[in-house]
Amino acid sequence: MYTTCAFCSGSLGGDGGASGLAVGRRFAFDPWKSRAWVICQRCGRWNLTPLDTRIDTIEALERMAAAGRVAATSEQVALVRAGPYDMVRVGKPPRVEMATWRYGERLKARERERLKVMVPVTIVVVGGMLAFNAAVGGSMGGFMWQIPQLADGVYRGIVGNRKVNVEPQICANCGTIMILRAKHVQHARLSYSAHNDLTLLLACPRCDSLGAELIGPEAEAALRAGLTYVNLKKKRAIKKKATEAAGYLDRHGGSEAFIRNAARMEKTVRQLAGGEALALEMAVDEQAELRELERQWRQAEEIAEIADNLTSDRSVDEELRRLKGGDQPNG
Repeated sequence: MYTTCAFCSGSLGGDGGASGLAVGRRFAFDPWKSRAWVICQRCGRWNLTPLDTRIDTIEALERMAAAGRVAATSEQVALVRAGPYDMVRVGKPPRVEMATWRYGERLKARERERLKVMVPVTIVVVGGMLAFNAAVGGSMGGFMWQIPQLADGVYRGIVGNRKVNVEPQICANCGTIMILRAKHVQHARLSYSAHNDLTLLLACPRCDSLGAELIGPEAEAALRAGLTYVNLKKKRAIKKKATEAAGYLDRHGGSEAFIRNAARMEKTVRQLAGGEALALEMAVDEQAELRELERQWRQAEEIAEIADNLTSDRSVDEELRRLKGGDQPNG
């Protein structure tokens, strides 16, 4: 079982406890589709649990949910609290309803992280301004309204300067080694490769030309980092923002269709308007999760095939094939 978030590398925490799991204090599970996730408390992303432990995980979460308290519920989704643990029990929700729970939690996590930066920055700035005001005998009233903007700017700078966990690229135009950071992705364009893989055309920070590209999982990783930075600038109600983004995906016929449409528009990431940027983030996440589910399914099929071959009695198989062919035993 992994112990860190696959998206932000933060610790998933937890102590095993009543959940019977090695990690996590916030979980989601869908008993209908046999899926379970550990929700990162730092970034709010849902980490799909490994296939080989998923059934045991779901059973443990079912037991915890049965003994817990329902904190909030809708027709198909319920938030259950059991001691220090939170669980999201998923039924068969429409995309818009699910977005409020799943992606709304992510946006709340970002807001909590922003406040952790804003509060100390505000204290330092106000303290400095008070000292300056006392020294010169002036008034700082005219600067007070700028403090929130300054603190927000510091936080955006921190997020924007985070390195993207991909192999450094070399610009084809100026030869610069491109150390990709989240803020650089806002200038990138979406495309598709000849093999139908998602492609991100990167703008070189030095010469501003499209000098390199990322394909497949690396493109997805870079997009996630860049969209986190871009979506910081869109400050609206969390529920409204998640609902609007889910509506974009529904109107385009799902995540894959939305990504392809965004690629055809030939816009840079930062040019996506309204809820489009969050919708793109949702779509990339869903496609990555779908690919992981397919990988786990293929792995399970391979294991099942090996197990069947090990337990099969070759003489019984031959007899069954003979009987199906209508042959009669000799004698």
